[in-house]
Amino acid sequence: MKLLQAMATNNPCYKEAKPVKKITGIVVHSTGCNNELLRRYVQPSKTDKNYDTIMKDLGKNLYNNDLNEPNAEICMHAFIGQNDKGEVETYQTLPYNYCCWGCGSGSKGSYNYPPTARIQFEICEDSLTNKTYFDKAFREAIEYCAYLCKRFSLPVTAISSHKESCAAGYASAHGDPENWLSKYGKNMDWFRAEVKKLIDKEPDNDVKTLYRIQVGAYADKANAEAHLKRLKAKGEQGFIVTVQKGE
Repeated sequence: MKLLQAMATNNPCYKEAKPVKKITGIVVHSTGCNNELLRRYVQPSKTDKNYDTIMKDLGKNLYNNDLNEPNAEICMHAFIGQNDKGEVETYQTLPYNYCCWGCGSGSKGSYNYPPTARIQFEICEDSLTNKTYFDKAFREAIEYCAYLCKRFSLPVTAISSHKESCAAGYASAHGDPENWLSKYGKNMDWFRAEVKKLIDKEPDNDVKTLYRIQVGAYADKANAEAHLKRLKAKGEQGFIVTVQKGE
């Protein structure tokens, strides 16, 4: 996963800055438009300190119809698509503790706002006939969801599509991204299973047991210090432990 930032500070949703106290899950969208280029939706603000770097990566939206505009009616937390070189990457466009304008609302409320607010992102659709792009875009989305689940302690069961969110009563009537997944015999159960597999593969940083390797024991402290010095000269780490006889 390649995660970058280009905050949509000109978008009225960003300016509203409605806070999210608790993130309850993730909603996966796809754009429903034949344009896989991130620059269609993502552009940096002129005040962004990384403006030149971002523009070099994304390229310019010549039509000024991106979502970093004062008249935009949609604002997602992130977008996944191709940069100007055709590489798939993820751009965060809204702070995670801000409510987005993503899925609309349903009979029970909205995943946009508390108490059911969720992180929401779009995958930029193409013509839905390019299997190579599909594989890359959804692999990026799977890795992004695994990252979000770990960062915010979310279970994979808290990941839903826009279509599933609508069926649950928390979004408007859309069919994404199942419209794209179904083209290749996939569904959201597959997607969640892939996220779980990725999370399960990642090492646990809270390991309680460590296994130390001892490379020598000396009665003379000077010899121990000389050995330690040789180890450090090779770029290895080590330390001296004093042990009394009989311990």
